[in-house]
Amino acid sequence: MRKKGVLVGLIVLAIFVLGSAIGTSPVFAASKDKPIVWKVQTPWPQALWQHKAAVIWAKDIETLSGGRMKIDLYSSGELVPAFEIYDSVRVGTLDAGHTWSGYSIGKFPALTLVAATPAFFDLLGYYTWMYAWGGKELWQEIYGDSVVVMPVGMLWAEGGGWANKKIQKLTDFKGLKYRTVLIWGQILSEVGASVVTLPAGDIVPSLQRGTLDAAEFSTPVTDLALGFHEVAKYYYSPGLHQIAGFTELIINPKKWAALPDNLKEIVKGASDDALAHALTHWIVADCKAIKKYKDYGTEFIKFPDEMQQEILEKFVDKYNNYKNPMFQKIWKSQKEFLKLYTPYMDLQKVTAKVDVNK
Repeated sequence: MRKKGVLVGLIVLAIFVLGSAIGTSPVFAASKDKPIVWKVQTPWPQALWQHKAAVIWAKDIETLSGGRMKIDLYSSGELVPAFEIYDSVRVGTLDAGHTWSGYSIGKFPALTLVAATPAFFDLLGYYTWMYAWGGKELWQEIYGDSVVVMPVGMLWAEGGGWANKKIQKLTDFKGLKYRTVLIWGQILSEVGASVVTLPAGDIVPSLQRGTLDAAEFSTPVTDLALGFHEVAKYYYSPGLHQIAGFTELIINPKKWAALPDNLKEIVKGASDDALAHALTHWIVADCKAIKKYKDYGTEFIKFPDEMQQEILEKFVDKYNNYKNPMFQKIWKSQKEFLKLYTPYMDLQKVTAKVDVNK
């Protein structure tokens, strides 16, 4: 009997030890813990590529974390107004924003340089400056400790704008009620345009009502979803005022600090991956959108070479004379990078053209 009692006791002890080990193992602990859920909003309607890219990013977070972290994603205006995402993240109304830093330049003028670039950069150069020349660190320096920021997407050139008037020189903008943002808006104001900034969903209705004469917003597929081609006859190119741009992830600092280190790495990794997802799929969608414009009957007009030169020279002059220390610090970094980068790119520039489908 005594041996039997000892045996039973050992079995009970073994079961207890095994049960404790199972209950505290990472696999089983994760299954019974509730996932970390972040409330995130974009400033865009769900139909736009910008928001679709955010959906991909949110799914990647959940997949890479094995379900330990989930994103409740909202589109423009569902929780807060589109232009109030930064403040909402800063105070904790939102845990994070998947947005565009150009909407916060009123508070941080230097964001102009990380939101987008005119055509003195190219796409590869802008990407390289951001990731290999200190761009990401400078971006965080702009915001200080108000939010944590990282790139979460990239887009190629915007269109040069939509209008029902032919534009062949800068002075043709005089008198136009024009929607745009950033330094381009300042340049157009100085040549006599009346410049306004509107969120995505308000632009085409304003063109329809006549409260706007012309506008630019984003890349071809984004403009297609909004219906620009239905209200404007002419599509201008190149979009040399914004030849490339980044979208941003801004995170409430307390939420970031509370996140386990391994989940922080997942958020960073998913955000880096999002650049590849967004950029490549976005460009394919842009190419298809141009074909749809042609089929619809949109007339394409190229800005003349001399007009392009004048525009870029005005951008350089504006940047050189911008009275903001942080702006000048980042602009100096970009100029130093371009001094190294541009000569090599010029060596590799191909002037020949060939049609592989003829």
